[in-house]
Amino acid sequence: MNKTVLVADTDDVHLSTVLAGHRLTFVSTLDEAKMVLSGRNFDLVVISVHFDESRMFDLLRYVRWQERHRATPVVCALTLDFARHAIAAEGLEIAVKALGGTAYLDLKAIGDGEARRVIEDLLGV
Repeated sequence: MNKTVLVADTDDVHLSTVLAGHRLTFVSTLDEAKMVLSGRNFDLVVISVHFDESRMFDLLRYVRWQERHRATPVVCALTLDFARHAIAAEGLEIAVKALGGTAYLDLKAIGDGEARRVIEDLLGV
């Protein structure tokens, strides 16, 4: 198990639970994420929708533009409660896939257990 995961999130508690057992590196700003990604490889990148004042798509594009990270799975995740509308959720998922994201997970809708199963499948563990 014990894969390396970059976690871009404003609140590390929820994703820490889902990603327990892996080596986690947390970043809270886009600049910090770019700096960390410039010097290391990761088995997975997880980006919260609310990362750095909703800059999830900026980080997703950055990861996909970098040759060294192009094959790294990227999961974009909704971790906080807010009013969800089916069309908005579908729009987020479509945008994530269009920008090269591997998966979009709404942790409130699917729960931590299912999210962990999806992530473990992506990591091959």
